[in-house]
Amino acid sequence: MTYRTIGEVAAAVGVSPQTLRVWESQGLLVPDRSGGGQRRYTDEHLARALRIADLRRRQGWNPAAIRTSLAQESAPEGGRRRWEDNRAIRDARRAGGLTLKELAEMVGVSPAHLGAVERGDTGVSTQLIMRIADALLVPPSALATFRAQGTMVVRQDERARGLFAGGVIWEELTLPGYRMESSLLTVPPGEASHGAYARPGESFAFVLAGRLRVTLPDEEEIVLADGDSVILPAHTPFAWDNPGEEPTRVLWVEQLEAGAWEHARATNIVRSAQPDDEDAGDRDRS
Repeated sequence: MTYRTIGEVAAAVGVSPQTLRVWESQGLLVPDRSGGGQRRYTDEHLARALRIADLRRRQGWNPAAIRTSLAQESAPEGGRRRWEDNRAIRDARRAGGLTLKELAEMVGVSPAHLGAVERGDTGVSTQLIMRIADALLVPPSALATFRAQGTMVVRQDERARGLFAGGVIWEELTLPGYRMESSLLTVPPGEASHGAYARPGESFAFVLAGRLRVTLPDEEEIVLADGDSVILPAHTPFAWDNPGEEPTRVLWVEQLEAGAWEHARATNIVRSAQPDDEDAGDRDRS
């Protein structure tokens, strides 16, 4: 089993080590201990820490309310939550010619955390997935696994689907290789992008159901309801969250830069996409 230090978990969650110690004293996050008494955090501890941070930031709940919410949340497989396999991220890294350590340094996380993301042992936020795509010099959809057989049409049951931290779901509506990427975003109540990120092209969001709050630089907030839309200029940092009590569904369209699919890494990733390659798990440069 892979363990993380208190410093690694604090960096991944975006809090200080002292905050993690406070959560421990409140009974919110109790790590394992080594024989010498050193704190050791597992993948489940990291996922729980991300959830605690989100509940504090978005809901403003006190420790008692957070403990109650965490206790009520489902935990399949005897308490261990398994996220969807992120093999496509691992394959994209390999196709880009990077080791686990090299990519982890580029996106600002520990190799242990990135490894857990690739294995599906912990959730990956939208912010982190965008940082990974940018580091690899590829469009975000290059990190998805597509089942569609054609070049233009994507049937409903052929959508590439990603389950991110907090239960956020991205479904790709278009195939790789085009100048436009469109997705269906589903955000549970209280969930978010887990930080701001910017895109190289313009982004368009149309709310199909629920509410979406978009936070721009200088803390400017735009709250969108059913039928509302917004276009975000290129290179503008933004974050989003669902401030409502019902799931939010958003049509999300991103404009790619000219030649986005012509970079060597993007070409390698598309050519090497082998969803049925059972031998892929035996090859790793990390």
